[in-house]
Amino acid sequence: MANLDGLLSAPQAAELLGISVKTLYRNSYVYDDFPRPTKVGRTVLYDPDELRAWRYEHPPRKRTITR
Repeated sequence: MANLDGLLSAPQAAELLGISVKTLYRNSYVYDDFPRPTKVGRTVLYDPDELRAWRYEHPPRKRTITR
């Protein structure tokens, strides 16, 4: 059985990355290198170290305000 200690739920993973849960799930389809979750039943759990490494390679875009 996999060690689940320290893994993050989808809402926790989204908070770590500074994105919404919807964007978290979208990123898993859009980016081939997005960390794959561990599934326990219907629950998905993410490794925080993998998420941080992915975020380092894909920094958040800066928002521009148009007036």
